[in-house]
Amino acid sequence: QDTAGENSMGTAQERGNGRSQFQRDEFQSPESSIPARSIIKDDVLKILKEFLRDFAKLRDEGPPREIQEVRDNSKDGEYWEALTRIIPERTLKLWDALGAALLEYHKVLTRRSELLSEAITLQQQNS
Repeated sequence: QDTAGENSMGTAQERGNGRSQFQRDEFQSPESSIPARSIIKDDVLKILKEFLRDFAKLRDEGPPREIQEVRDNSKDGEYWEALTRIIPERTLKLWDALGAALLEYHKVLTRRSELLSEAITLQQQNS
């Protein structure tokens, strides 16, 4: 049984151009002179039949399963509000106080470093 696609394709020898049926012919996109893919023309029908067979298998499996049910988002606001209170206020105040104390300590250390450099310079001048 010949289909219209098989009859219209024909082999290279039937077209009379003297090329072997196993020689690759390149299909080109109409906009470009660069070949899009190199395939054997006789394999086109095999590839299409295989695609249709696999596609039919997918259709036979039925409608796609739902991945996740529709989510109830009515409690989202409550959830995010609860997250704002996950760290107790007392702990936040402690962290703020520690941060401020560390900044002050950094200032003290920076000043000590400057004074040490100045003291070393003065010692060198005195010697």
